[in-house]
Amino acid sequence: MSTITEEELAAHGVWMASNGVEGARMEKTGSNLSGASLAGLNAPKAYFIGTTLSDADLSGAELPEIDCSGATFTSANLSKANLKNADLSGVTLDEVDFTGADLSGADMSGATLINANLTDAKLIGADLIAANLTASKRDGADLTDAILSDTMGLD
Repeated sequence: MSTITEEELAAHGVWMASNGVEGARMEKTGSNLSGASLAGLNAPKAYFIGTTLSDADLSGAELPEIDCSGATFTSANLSKANLKNADLSGVTLDEVDFTGADLSGADMSGATLINANLTDAKLIGADLIAANLTASKRDGADLTDAILSDTMGLD
């Protein structure tokens, strides 16, 4: 199983502060971070394409504009995480805890969120085209201006 090192975090911080001129963008494409304890992770614009983050704790993480297309987050904790404008297209998000998370503007087209907990989550303007929300909990979720064409499980 892979991990995220302090060096990677520091290099990503420099990359963000320099607008990509110095340091290095966090790149964990294809990694296995299952079960990782990453609560509070600060990695905006990082690449987690095709990464496995099942059972990972990413509660309170700052992850706006990350690219996680094709990733797997089954049973992960993303409560109170900032995922604004994230690319979560085609991602497996079954049984994920998104309680109080901000997913505004996120691309979640084709994602599966079966049994996901979206209680009090912000999905303002999120793209949920062809997503599967079967048996998801959505009490207090804000779906204002969300794109819900062909979204399953809304009844």
